[in-house]
Amino acid sequence: MEFQALFYCLIKETIFLNSMKVVAKRILIVGFIVATLIVLEVTSEESMMNNLPTHDEIVQSIIDRNEQTAVIDQAFEDGYDQEAEYEKLFSYDIRHTFVIEFTQEEWDGLNQDMYDYYEQYGNYRSNNYRRVNVTYIAGDEITEIQEVGIRSKGNDFSRVPPESENGTVTPIHYMMKFNETFDYVEGTDEYDDLKTRDVFDIEQLLFKSNNTNDPGYTNEVFSYEMFRQVGVPIVRASYADVRLVVAGKVVMVELYNIFEQFDEEFIRKSLQEVPRKEVGDLYKGLWSGTLDPIYSSQDYGVRDWESNYRPLYGKETNKDVDTSNLLIDFSFGININDLNSRKEFIENYFNIDNFMRAMAVNVLVGNPDDYRGNANNFYYYFDEVGYLTYLPFDYDNSMGAGWPGHPSFINYTLGNDIYEWGWESWMPCGKPLWDNTIVYEEYQILYEDYLIEFIEDGTFSEESYLAIYNKVEEFYSDIADLRYDKTNYITTKIEVVTEDVEYYKSQR
Repeated sequence: MEFQALFYCLIKETIFLNSMKVVAKRILIVGFIVATLIVLEVTSEESMMNNLPTHDEIVQSIIDRNEQTAVIDQAFEDGYDQEAEYEKLFSYDIRHTFVIEFTQEEWDGLNQDMYDYYEQYGNYRSNNYRRVNVTYIAGDEITEIQEVGIRSKGNDFSRVPPESENGTVTPIHYMMKFNETFDYVEGTDEYDDLKTRDVFDIEQLLFKSNNTNDPGYTNEVFSYEMFRQVGVPIVRASYADVRLVVAGKVVMVELYNIFEQFDEEFIRKSLQEVPRKEVGDLYKGLWSGTLDPIYSSQDYGVRDWESNYRPLYGKETNKDVDTSNLLIDFSFGININDLNSRKEFIENYFNIDNFMRAMAVNVLVGNPDDYRGNANNFYYYFDEVGYLTYLPFDYDNSMGAGWPGHPSFINYTLGNDIYEWGWESWMPCGKPLWDNTIVYEEYQILYEDYLIEFIEDGTFSEESYLAIYNKVEEFYSDIADLRYDKTNYITTKIEVVTEDVEYYKSQR
């Protein structure tokens, strides 16, 4: 314990802090620091005692640190390039490491928040943020961020306390928030510094554990990358070596997937041609929030986790504007009975090309838990005139791993027709974005053409998957037991989809 405390003090000594509580430092990391960090966090206390740095090594590290001061100061003078840091954060070409440091009080508080919430509401979905300090290592650079908010993430099925009653620490999903203000008083310097803070050009970062037993840790990242490649707006994704430290002791070392969040920053990057302060209305749709006609005001609104209020359509932007007219109007427009009037509405108010691209990708990556399959996992974005862009998310169940979809799906979707996607009889809602658009032959052809295009251009292929997986294996095989097993899934999926498309085209 004494050595761990000494080591982390040494790490902090090598990092220059500024008054904004966020520091981007371009430091050449001394070789022994990296080596000792690995030894510290993946070995037992007994083996650590055999790997302690010598006195001369510690002294040399401090000398090296002093020699680098000029480099650090110059980096500050040159400015912190948020856009470049954003791109680096989601690059597959370097190793990303997050050391997340809890005090014992904050760690115990995180767990207790969840137990208290369970007692009140019967689930662990407390969104109370706890305070941590974060050290991010990317290649040969270190960034330290003080006073970062962190909480658990997930639904009723995937969210559990991170530490069990017997003291076992379990990898769970986490949400990290860089602009959490904690208990600081509005108007103070501390509050203002945190409230306006962006790091890596984002305000939040999601960490997802491998709870679907994906042997290559790549299924969801590949799915997101495929959406990006075909032009469907989606958040960025990558990987990270995550190390939890509680009261100076490393309690977990785990490979995680990391994700940008659907929020105002994402909208400006991905959905506005010219980024501006004003954004449209973004809604997170819960299960069965598929845009059947909306009659009840209880179905939409701003989520309030403290009262466990989570409407079908949770408003994520413009929360101070007490109206959801664009959402409601669209729910009636997409369900117009007259085919000609509905077609006109679709062409004026729905990004149908984007939607068909997304549906084609979903079939190829085989997610049973999407809009069509399980009426789940989507965001809706309405611009200022009510034009809707569909946004897919949550693809941990994909590429032949995770939930197989029984009884709706056969063999991880490999046995499902491109149109007969899932089992409808148990669903308490319609799926109007699909059911009310695919009736038009024009959109059927568009959908089928995209399926073939994404196969023939190599977007969906072993080569594309391996381009990402090989990077993961290169950078993270020391902390995760990685295995590639996608040959059968990808080969079979290409065969069955191609056969289905050929059949439907022959029927016209």
